[in-house]
Amino acid sequence: MERVQKADDISRLKEAFQRVCKKSDPFGNPFQETLSEKVLIFPTNGYYLQENQFHALMKTIEQVGQGTFFVSESEGDSFNLSQDFHSELAPQHWIAENTIAYEDYQSIPLVVENSLYSPQGEWGLQISHENHAVLAGNSILIDTFKEAYPEWKEDKEKFLQYWVGANKEFSTDISWVHDFLKQF
Repeated sequence: MERVQKADDISRLKEAFQRVCKKSDPFGNPFQETLSEKVLIFPTNGYYLQENQFHALMKTIEQVGQGTFFVSESEGDSFNLSQDFHSELAPQHWIAENTIAYEDYQSIPLVVENSLYSPQGEWGLQISHENHAVLAGNSILIDTFKEAYPEWKEDKEKFLQYWVGANKEFSTDISWVHDFLKQF
């Protein structure tokens, strides 16, 4: 795993991110139209996937021939090239391999919404601050992930129940949830 801190390399990651995502919004539909299949993952472990979710993703990208992937703090303008990327306050970007241990993945200091994505633009995953993630890719990738992570079947219902409960207990606005769930 390597932290990316050079503007040229950040520019390359930005290009890859834009092949995958139209925007950084894990509460909407942030992915390019070419990544038409999606799956909701819930709950995550804060800004990280849970261990079984992570292993399922690593197994999936290995099976579809992807080894290297990028990790970016994607909240806000994380690819602004005028920043000092050596600063600890700058958004962080990483290059990793699908052989990365879960403990090493968790050691990445992610403190905002973030994305894991393919350098070739073939898949992407965005993790929200509300403990959910959205994985997008082609049907082969998503079907492979679903096979590796059978819990996906319950995640959508758990997500809905969480937000219904938040609405009942705290009067949380959930008007966005119905439209959000249509993409799955």
